[in-house]
Amino acid sequence: MVIVTDFGCLVHEYVERCSGLVFPRPNECPHCRVVDTLIGHGFYERKALSPTAVYVLRVKRWYCHACQQTVSLLPSFLLRFRHYLLDVIQSVVVTRLEDAASWAQVSQRCAVDRAPSSRTMRRWCDTLAEHASVWWAAIQQTLAEHDAASPLLDPLGAAAGPRDAPRALLQAALHLLAWAKTQWPALADYGLEDRFRFLWHWGAGRGLGRLL
Repeated sequence: MVIVTDFGCLVHEYVERCSGLVFPRPNECPHCRVVDTLIGHGFYERKALSPTAVYVLRVKRWYCHACQQTVSLLPSFLLRFRHYLLDVIQSVVVTRLEDAASWAQVSQRCAVDRAPSSRTMRRWCDTLAEHASVWWAAIQQTLAEHDAASPLLDPLGAAAGPRDAPRALLQAALHLLAWAKTQWPALADYGLEDRFRFLWHWGAGRGLGRLL
């Protein structure tokens, strides 16, 4: 199991500053929910890819002495099931789904020397389409509870955006981030390019499962 964690830095900064980073110890085990049972359990190595670089980083791991399970602190710029950095994946799905670019245009804008491959980029968009409706519904519920005036909730309003789930999720992520920035000062510097990183952090903390 992983806990998606925002360390307030990009991947190269994480790699450079790893020895000095603070790795927050969860108060309770996410497996058994027993409080104050987690102890440090070292690190494991994880590769993170961009079209032009390969990063090798260390992921902090905790061990629960109550249930004998481990939990890892996954940086929010990574996804559980993908080797590429989240911002690389975001650029692909935004170009394809929001900008309505052809696959040739997506490759031209987002790939370097055929990396990521066309097949990989198509798989990202297909997986987002598979899980988008669950995440979109969760955003709508959160905004209905905490930001009822959000234009996302007006089914007749133009600002509500598209209605097919993948593109709707991209739009909804902006509304969610706009609301969240009014609640948490730490998000003040988050912009358009950070919406997936926030969405992943937010949704993983609510048990929404896989995003991409």
